[in-house]
Order: sequence, then structure tokens, then C-alpha cells
Amino acid sequence: MALRELSDFVDIPSVRVIGYRKEVDRFEIDVELEWNSAVCPGCGVRSSRKHSAKPLLLRDLPCFGRPVYLLLPRRQFKCRHCSKPFTERLTFVEFGSSFTKRYEQYIYEQCHERSFTVVGNQERVSDTLIRKVYDSYASRDLQPRGRPKAIRVLGIDEISTRKGHRHFVCVITDIDRKRVVEVLENRLKDTVIAYLRGLPESVRKSLRYVSIDMWEGYYQAVVETLPKRVKVVVDRFHVMKQLNDALTKCRREIQRGMPKKERDELKGLRWILVTNEANLDEEQKAKLKELYTKCPELKTCHKLKEEFRDIFEKEKTRSKAERKLHAWKNRVRRTGLKSFEGFLTTLHNWEEWILNYFSSGKITNGVVEGLNNKIKLIKRRAYGYRNNGNFRQRILVECGEREEQKSGV
Repeated sequence: MALRELSDFVDIPSVRVIGYRKEVDRFEIDVELEWNSAVCPGCGVRSSRKHSAKPLLLRDLPCFGRPVYLLLPRRQFKCRHCSKPFTERLTFVEFGSSFTKRYEQYIYEQCHERSFTVVGNQERVSDTLIRKVYDSYASRDLQPRGRPKAIRVLGIDEISTRKGHRHFVCVITDIDRKRVVEVLENRLKDTVIAYLRGLPESVRKSLRYVSIDMWEGYYQAVVETLPKRVKVVVDRFHVMKQLNDALTKCRREIQRGMPKKERDELKGLRWILVTNEANLDEEQKAKLKELYTKCPELKTCHKLKEEFRDIFEKEKTRSKAERKLHAWKNRVRRTGLKSFEGFLTTLHNWEEWILNYFSSGKITNGVVEGLNNKIKLIKRRAYGYRNNGNFRQRILVECGEREEQKSGV
């Protein structure tokens, strides 16, 4: 390849290739700068009086599976105005860095959905340097985003940062845009209140619904800080989870009263009971039918669970859903199932906000749960985060709204 063509290949303005070498594990390209002066950072006067020049080796974008290094003179000039020596600033490299800007951008993008260790091993660069580049570019990436100007549906949920579910961060989501907008250090009521009070006026005016689970702190925070027109919607999937927990409790109570042989036959059937019946395959449906024959009480529980799910799947208006829900509760009471009593209490306490699901256009936290699964992958890649600030940064970079998404690119 001719040097002029190689200069086009390197594609850095006013940088000319004067030679190259193919080493065992890398490409080295000798370049020179086409300009002969620089601006003094102290007084702003341009000077062409050279003071010294030392070789500078810069890591650039890889090519053909090999690292690429640019070798160029690091020039110092002596200012003709203030007589002080200074090192010229290059547009394609941050001052003091041994990487080109485009290589740093490449590292930053490689770190999306991958750990620093994996990227470091791939690039043969230390984890510490990879993290330094990532932190720098993440800060620049997040800074122009600021807070959103309008949100119609806000989602509030939490995710455990450590094993044992004792340490949580609170994830705030724009449900319509399917993006995380903030990560709070904990899920305490006062922390959520402080965030909601700090929302821009434009967001408060645009907000119509807040989707939450049945965590009392979230509800109180919304009621105390947001306008009355903003409706709380209890996420239907969290409601179903509590019903499935009641069904599991019933199954365990029934199993404990069975002979060992019959009890063993029911092992492994939990997922068949809690899975939506429409999603079962033929083999699972056959096992469910067999379970109905062996245990009529579990059949009753399962049928009640499916009837409850049908209300959320089929009903389109709040009034019809309310009538169906009251009829369902009466059927449960007639069965005398002790394991469902706790769930009936939950329905009574949260009924108004559960029913808001039907008047809101069937808003759920499904988007939030999907983002939470992605957040769990982020946590797993790093084997957990000791620093909540780093965890927050990762979440906002990978699950937030990036500039190209805003512009529709």
C-alpha cells in the first residue's frame, strides 16, 4: 500500500504517514504533522519556534485483528510572546493520554454489555485503564442528557444490589420510552420524595400515571409530592406474584397432609401451577390434568388463579373488572381456603389502585421488569458493585436514553 493511500486509511486530518512496520503482534505506523506551529495555552499566541521533540506512541483503532500504534513527534514550542515552552495540543488525542480519542471511544463502546476485565483482556490493557476511559466517556455521555422534559408514565421499582435482598437501589423509569431516567441510592420513602419533589415543572405537568408495586413507601411518596390528577397504578404482575405465592402456600399445606408417596408425586409441579395455563405445552397440560384428578383442592386453587388472570386479560373497562373482581373474591370466600386469606386482604387494601390498571389503558411495570433483568446482567458481569455510584453510572449508560436515540438515529 502506498504511503499516500495509507494516510487516507489512517484518516486523521493534517497527519501524513511516512512509514510503517508489521510486527509480530502489532502494526506500527510512523506519521508526521503537516502544521509547523501551535498556540500557547498560556497567552493564546501562535508560535512556530520549536523547543524540542520526543517520540510519542499512541494506541489507535485495531486493524485486521491486530493493535495499531501511531508513532509521531511530541513537539514542544517556545512562545514568542511569553517565552515559555509549551507542548502542542493535538485534536485527535486527549492531553496526557496514550490512546487516540477514537480508540477511547471504541473502548467505551466495547464496555457496553461487557465487563472491564473482558475488554481489558481483549485489548491487552489493564482493567484500571479501561475503567478510567469508561468513566471519562460515561460522564460526558450522561452530562448533556440531564433530566427528561416530559414523562407521561413513571415507573418505580427496586432491585437488590447484594445477595439476601437487604440492599436495594430504586430504579425510576420512563415507561413509554422504555428508558431508565434515574437510579436512587435506596428505596426509602424520603429518598423517593426528594427525587419526585426535584422533578422539573414540565415533567410534573406532563405526568399522568405512576406504576408501582405494593410497597407502601412508594405510594406515600407519590401521594405526598405529586398533583392529585396523577394516578397510582399497582402493577398487575406484582399482584399475580402474590396470588401465585398464595397458591404455592396452599400446595405446600396440602402436600404436608399427604402420605409420602403421594407427596413425592406432586414434587416439581410448582411451575406448572404458577405458569399461565395458556403457555403450557401438551406434556405439562397432561400433568396438570393428572394433578386435578389426584388433588381436587389444588384444582380449585388453580382454577381460581386462572379466573383471576382472565379478568386482567379480557376485561377492558374498570366497571366490568370491578364487578368481576368482587364476584371472584366471593367465590374464594365460599371455598374457605385459608391460604388465600392474606391475598384477599391485599386486594381489599389496594383495590382502588389495582383497578386503575383498567382505566389507565392497562399500564404495567413490564417495561421496568425487563430493564431490571438487564440491570441484573450488568451486576452479574461485574460480580456485584461495591460502589453505588459506579452501578448507577453503568445502568444509566446502558439502560438510559442516549443522544442518538433522542435524535432518532
